[in-house]
Amino acid sequence: MKPIGTQPIRTQRLCLRPPRLSDAEGLIHTKAMHLPLEEVKRRVAGMVDEISKPFVYQWVITLDDAPIGRIKAWDVNPYNGYLQLGYDIGPDNRNRGLMTEAVKAVLHYLLMQADAHRVFCSVREGNLASRRVCEKCGMRHEGTLREHYARQDGGYDDVLIYAILRQEWEQRYGDRF
Repeated sequence: MKPIGTQPIRTQRLCLRPPRLSDAEGLIHTKAMHLPLEEVKRRVAGMVDEISKPFVYQWVITLDDAPIGRIKAWDVNPYNGYLQLGYDIGPDNRNRGLMTEAVKAVLHYLLMQADAHRVFCSVREGNLASRRVCEKCGMRHEGTLREHYARQDGGYDDVLIYAILRQEWEQRYGDRF
């Protein structure tokens, strides 16, 4: 993988850009982050501090210059060329294809520009919207981790693993998406 870090990405409707300290209130306002404001400010400050690292990939998703969500890669393994992708978006912007548009753009960036070999997502079984985003982006369901994520009520959720390889992305989209 190339250590290119987070660069701005433009899509038809969105701008994905590195996080800024001023994003905290917008992420709270759109309910993209469900935490108290001080905690969101602390997390956004951490994102801003990390953004200069070459293998850190995290974007704030903006629509009409307003933050509506975020995408982050973690579990980045440059040697083996893989990373995990996670994302969230506020409820007012769901079911409009915006997250699919953003994830496709990030997948293209990671696979074609950063030269990742594999990108995967871990999705709670009951999160049908996130599962659909993965599927619409060309990711395949590879397996299920049984009772992998703890719930607040003390129970556990199964987690589905979706992934795409660079060669699959190239076959499906080539240099465009």
